[in-house]
Amino acid sequence: MGRITKLHIENFRAIGSLDYTPRQLNIICGKNNTGKSALLDAIYMNGGGDGAERRSFEDEITPNFIKDGEPIARIFSDRNEITIYRSLDIYRKAHPDSYTEIREYLLSTLLEDLEYYDDEFREAYLRIIMDSHDFIIIRSNSGYMVIPYNVTERQIIAEQLRQIIDDVEERQLKHNFLDNSNIDTAKRAKRRIHNASSLRMLMTYSLNRFHHYQSPWELVSEMEQPIIKISHREKLSIKKMTDEEIHLLEQFIKEHNLVRNLERLTQDNVLYRRGDRIETVPISAHGDGFITLLSILYHLRKATNGILLIEEPENHLHPEYLTILIETLFTYAPKLNVQVFMTTHSYDLIQIALDYPEDEAERDLLLISKMASDGVTIEKFDYTVDEGRRVIEELKLDLRGI
Repeated sequence: MGRITKLHIENFRAIGSLDYTPRQLNIICGKNNTGKSALLDAIYMNGGGDGAERRSFEDEITPNFIKDGEPIARIFSDRNEITIYRSLDIYRKAHPDSYTEIREYLLSTLLEDLEYYDDEFREAYLRIIMDSHDFIIIRSNSGYMVIPYNVTERQIIAEQLRQIIDDVEERQLKHNFLDNSNIDTAKRAKRRIHNASSLRMLMTYSLNRFHHYQSPWELVSEMEQPIIKISHREKLSIKKMTDEEIHLLEQFIKEHNLVRNLERLTQDNVLYRRGDRIETVPISAHGDGFITLLSILYHLRKATNGILLIEEPENHLHPEYLTILIETLFTYAPKLNVQVFMTTHSYDLIQIALDYPEDEAERDLLLISKMASDGVTIEKFDYTVDEGRRVIEELKLDLRGI
């Protein structure tokens, strides 16, 4: 599979229906609450990402994947087909055959590591969990993902779990099913379960295993192309990178002269050549803009032959770094075969991107998309480079309110 050339979205988050024909470099702009992040997340999920902003079942609300009032969301592309079902029952009606196997998987997973409890406890535990939770089912070309969420208040669930722990201990003591050492173990388990934090661990332990369920009955190979998302809240941590990763990033930067006078990059310092001498500057002494640029360069190289999603890259970036970013993307995204999607509120970034192309080949790389919403319906307006240059003042008004 190559890059995404056609994308269709139905009822995903706030998006009702949207068609998209992206190019190599794609900039998505618009005011707040117009669906920019939803579009980026849809691309991420469709490309094989692990679920954007996935919430665990501890939340009191349904995970925010499906438009309010709708039972199913769809994200179809020439790369993958994703269908998201709001509940296990909705999935059962659509796929009764695979539903049976998914339910058996859920039950067996919930019972793992509960073997020291008796059958009555396990049955009660299953009943509490299955009655108090529902499950988002995400079906794709490569398998399935199961995401649990609450349908009952957590306090009620906690009280029900406390009660069955009390009941099993009473049964064990009454019928003398356990020897003295195991009775002590049961008492310790009861004390642990009455502790709030330990109770939360019991409630989440089994359910958290569902996040990466791969269907055993549909043996479809995983996508080979990487898909990487850089959140606007994310910062690259050099200290978490291996020596090899730092070396490859350093070589990439030096080979293409992306950071002037860079001599060496380490976990703690950046070494610059200043004539005949080497100046060492701690990483911590650099601004957020430098770290943001390093992060984008690092992930661009890692996304070779795949997709890179960047959320609001203008955050912390001086206009000089914006220029370097755009030049880097136009030059190296085609060479590395990386398809790039960026959301932005920055008129400067769009202006720099529209000004950069000098020939038809470069102009064909870029697509500007403006998202708009009337509070009910989300729309998308696409502009080529030539069209974008003609409507740049309209985009400025939309982005800056002037």
